[in-house]
Amino acid sequence: MENWTGEGLGKLQICGGRGLRSFVETEMVSRARLMCETVMAAPRYSRLGQITGDPGTGKTSATYWLAEKLGAIRIEAWAGMKEKTCLQELAHAFTKAGYPIDESGTSNTLIQRLIRRGAEGKLIIVDEANHLRWPTLEMLRSISDIGGAPLVIAGTDLLAKKFTHLQIRVFLEQFRQRVGTKKVVMQPVQDAGEMAAYVLAPRFGGVTQKSANAFLKKTGGNWRFAVALADACERLMSNEDIEKLDERVVETAAAWMAGGS
Repeated sequence: MENWTGEGLGKLQICGGRGLRSFVETEMVSRARLMCETVMAAPRYSRLGQITGDPGTGKTSATYWLAEKLGAIRIEAWAGMKEKTCLQELAHAFTKAGYPIDESGTSNTLIQRLIRRGAEGKLIIVDEANHLRWPTLEMLRSISDIGGAPLVIAGTDLLAKKFTHLQIRVFLEQFRQRVGTKKVVMQPVQDAGEMAAYVLAPRFGGVTQKSANAFLKKTGGNWRFAVALADACERLMSNEDIEKLDERVVETAAAWMAGGS
């Protein structure tokens, strides 16, 4: 019976992101890294890239890892975030990274300081960018265009939305032109062997094909749910003193999660 151990298929990385136990550099994440490096090397006025995909496909985890590996300035937006708040968060992140920026003053003053810092060439990653209003995105684009800072926005695909307001449509087209092909769409994992190598093997060692198939079926290839289900499997195996992951463990752990246990 075929076993997957994950050897040669991915690299386990410890990452300090919120709620993240470990991280694997999947093929999709490798593409995101290459895209970010392309953005960093792009000519001015085209230093903009995008990471998008459905919820749960690993976008946020990827941004933490990319920020660590590429030394990027990373912030995370939230619903209702105002323009000035976003700029203050960005200034704070620059300061934490050793590039002090005064967070006081008006939005215009803040963006001027950030534009000047853009010349440092530090990659800026804005996660959950779909929560931002268009004026905020325009400010971020100005930091990239005028200051020269490479900028990658991550989140569900706000550039695919259709707007009737003329000014917003112009903003949208400007973003699209600058992103161009520098876009990575995070997708659910389709292959049981890949899921086993990336999620199961680092935790449980060798995994049978049946177990891998059962795990993929239960998760639907969704990265967030896969990590949660693997956690549930570990808890179940610890509680019941089970040494080997099998289909019954996967089924029972999934039932636990469905029942809110």
